[in-house]
Amino acid sequence: MSHETRTPPSTDHFKRGVLLAIIALSLLSTVIAWEVMRARGLLSPVLRGVHGTSTVALLALFLVAWRRWLPQRVIEAGCLVFGVGICATCMALRMYSPEYGAAIDLQPLYLWIPVMYVFAFILADHKTSLVISVGVMTLFVSVSLPYLVHDIDAPYANFTLQLHLVSAVLIAALYFFSSYQHRLLLAQLAVDQLAHLSNTDDLTKLPNRRCMAAVIGAELAGFADRGGGFALMLFDIDHFKAINDRFGHGVGDAVLVALTTRVAQVFRGTDTLGRWGGDEFVVLVRGMDPEKARHMASALCGHLAAEPLFDGHRVTISCGVTVARRGDNIDSLLQRADAALYAAKRAGRNGAESFLETEAS
Repeated sequence: MSHETRTPPSTDHFKRGVLLAIIALSLLSTVIAWEVMRARGLLSPVLRGVHGTSTVALLALFLVAWRRWLPQRVIEAGCLVFGVGICATCMALRMYSPEYGAAIDLQPLYLWIPVMYVFAFILADHKTSLVISVGVMTLFVSVSLPYLVHDIDAPYANFTLQLHLVSAVLIAALYFFSSYQHRLLLAQLAVDQLAHLSNTDDLTKLPNRRCMAAVIGAELAGFADRGGGFALMLFDIDHFKAINDRFGHGVGDAVLVALTTRVAQVFRGTDTLGRWGGDEFVVLVRGMDPEKARHMASALCGHLAAEPLFDGHRVTISCGVTVARRGDNIDSLLQRADAALYAAKRAGRNGAESFLETEAS
């Protein structure tokens, strides 16, 4: 009901756009490599199969991501598996089947492998990403190890060793930064939770007295700067002590929770309802002139008295209402609302009294 709560924007749309861009660039590079190797007459049947498979797979991934036929996580995992598979296949062909993979230049291919590790750390939490990255690196080491053992001076041997060393350093760095970001996020969540708990009433889940005081103070500051009227309503349950004494505090608490739900039906999304203490509640009603404030307070009392809250428990309230004036502070505003509330009690309860600007001396 309060305008103070906002939902953070989702990053799904941005991540989907980045994924589509990565797939499109990969597809473009595959097509360019195909044309270059075809022009040079370097395409073997195996390489034709690799390039054809890559083109079809990338087109399928792009279409699935664009049409959202699968969850984002599944598509991302598919991209990683595809990229690792293509790189490992090309590495194996160049190292062990020169008659088929002689046209493959491993150095440009190796530039893509670090991207696989970065992509892995985007997919999951830092621990799972570490396992995935180590698994991918193990695959590449396993593919190249016989080649390195057989001839350490072979072409690409030195570059392959450097690749594995850089990969290990990159994975360690990515894990460090990812785990640091995770700890930072947990700390921020803890701070946010503590802030929420310190400003929220445990029973009704409404803003508590501390929070409402801050909301009222901010509204007064805005009123002094730019104008725009607002009203403050203060109300409590008539004879609430008798409910606790007769039925017990469990029923009393249930009455407070049910009352919160019923009261929220009267007000708008721009208004802020809070628990002031005990059975006393306060409502800040924005954009409200004296006459509308008086009418809304009376409507609130009638709405609550119209039918039982639950299990036959019918309650009424007494309500005091006032509107902000120039020069008001929190104390002066609350004093007038409190005076109006006690006037409603003296008038017989189950009603609203006002202390409005037009009635000031």
